[in-house]
Amino acid sequence: MAALVFSLVGAVILSGLVWVLFGSRLKLAKEPVQNDIFNVTVYLVCAFVLMFPLVLFLIA
Repeated sequence: MAALVFSLVGAVILSGLVWVLFGSRLKLAKEPVQNDIFNVTVYLVCAFVLMFPLVLFLIA
């Protein structure tokens, strides 16, 4: 359970940092605000996929 929480927190931080550094690179919607939300969501999912095994196997 702790690994899941640490992974989620790490993924939120990492995805926010990636979005701030790279911005909305993917064109997923026509409206800019909705496109930003979709990009952050995609970054969050990708970061979680990377963070969960890292936290599970290295920290836990």
